[in-house]
Amino acid sequence: MTDQSDPQEVARQIESVLSAMTEPRAGEELVRLLMRFYGAGLEQVVAIARAAGGEPIVHRLAADPLVGGLLALHELHPVAMRTRVEHAMTVAKRKLGSHAGDADLLGIDPDGTVRVTLSASGCGATTVRQIVEEEIVAAAPDAAGVAFVEADRGPPLLQIGVRRGPR
Repeated sequence: MTDQSDPQEVARQIESVLSAMTEPRAGEELVRLLMRFYGAGLEQVVAIARAAGGEPIVHRLAADPLVGGLLALHELHPVAMRTRVEHAMTVAKRKLGSHAGDADLLGIDPDGTVRVTLSASGCGATTVRQIVEEEIVAAAPDAAGVAFVEADRGPPLLQIGVRRGPR
């Protein structure tokens, strides 16, 4: 076992941090250590599940929203983030019905920010944003966030009226 996944070493580090809780950054350090500890434990769970039941059991674990979220946060999810985000967009579009064309996936930035074009405006845009963001966050909690980009609407429509001649 490495120092990062050795439970005794992590326990010693946690005790050290707890005894220094008067320091301003001690809480942050404690959270970091606990995340590392839980991540190492989850990594072992995934390894055992793979050994016992293969990839199908790992995918079943990841299909649970809570477990899948934990796996994603620790970079252990068996499905790539892009695939999960694409699926989230499909679910969101199904929920949006006639407004489904108002949002499209542009891509995922290197920092993990999901970029979505938005062509809706007004109250419709708020609903589209909410549904798309909810689905992406649920499917990919490891994403850094969702950024909506206004779609290029092109030139404004020109209204042409009928001119009536003299009577």
